[in-house]
Amino acid sequence: MRRGAALILTAMLLTSCVAALAAGGSELISLSYLNHTYLPDMVNKAGASIQTATQKTYQQVYESLKASQEQYLFQAIGGLSGPAGLLDQRVKQGDMIILPTGSTALLLAGRGTAAYTGSGVIDLTTGQTVPNGGALVEYHRYLAAEQTNAQITITSDTAVVSLEGEGSITPSGETDYNALAAALNTLNIFRGTGTGYGSGYDLERIPTRIEGLVLFLRLLGEEKAALACTSPNPFSDVPDWAKPYVAYAYDKGYTKGIGPSLTTGQPLFGTDIPMEAGEYLTFVLRVLGYQDSGSTPDFTWENALETGRNMGVLTTGEFALLSSKPFLRAQMAYVSYYALDAYRKDNRGTLLDQLSAAGAINADQAAQVRGQVTVKRISE
Repeated sequence: MRRGAALILTAMLLTSCVAALAAGGSELISLSYLNHTYLPDMVNKAGASIQTATQKTYQQVYESLKASQEQYLFQAIGGLSGPAGLLDQRVKQGDMIILPTGSTALLLAGRGTAAYTGSGVIDLTTGQTVPNGGALVEYHRYLAAEQTNAQITITSDTAVVSLEGEGSITPSGETDYNALAAALNTLNIFRGTGTGYGSGYDLERIPTRIEGLVLFLRLLGEEKAALACTSPNPFSDVPDWAKPYVAYAYDKGYTKGIGPSLTTGQPLFGTDIPMEAGEYLTFVLRVLGYQDSGSTPDFTWENALETGRNMGVLTTGEFALLSSKPFLRAQMAYVSYYALDAYRKDNRGTLLDQLSAAGAINADQAAQVRGQVTVKRISE
């Protein structure tokens, strides 16, 4: 019974707090007032209400709260389901998240805006009302206040949102980089970075040189060989986990680093330096058999994007996209996914054929996984 009383008390406090926030507009609530006046007063009132309620009423309220707790799921178009509480969702540009009164959203990565009808959307991190149509701030939790219907629209290529309560997600028709990353992850090509949300994909940030190199080796089908490499790593800025990859790539002539450190004179790989689209296309073209060295190179890193378009590795639309906007891990996943369909320079099959023949990818699994992907390539 104590648990029931606690549930009732919690519900009363949350309802009162939401009403207070909604009524308070953009004014910041005093923490001293909340702790020493408002909450103690509400606790006393709740306790008095519980003590004077009949056992029948108490039981009815308790059963209602218990049922609500068990059914506290965030139902979304597309079949979102799971236990009550926070749900970590990967979404894409143009997706609209509808939040009714009492539901919350926490932006973990990416960008979005909040529009609403009714009382307003409260930034619980600051205690202020969000301007209608205003931008969301990462790591802030937002609450749809009393009599409010809120709409969160994703404005970045991808985003990660933690959702709690009732609501729905209306998907857009924009490119679903999340689905491409998930497919590559299943095929053991694209993996997470260790971030504890969004499957660890980190599609919202710029890739680093070491991330590009590791993905390059996987597209070559040489990751196992790299991990078995015992050659010394020649660079001073490579973390322990990456040393086999870099040592292998150096031995094979895939990388020469970025030169000596200006302070120590030691050779550097440039592990954490951001990777641009042209640099990653250089890796992809090398995987396909094109050369950017020697007496008659097929391309240089400066014109890698143009070469990718001319050789059919990129569509006209993809070339325009990669030439005009920041290159994120989302685009790295996109390029990697469709590179599987690109034909090698010697026309001896596609990259997927090569990986399958080398045993790096199971062809049947790849066909099954890719058959479930409905993302359309950017053609124009």
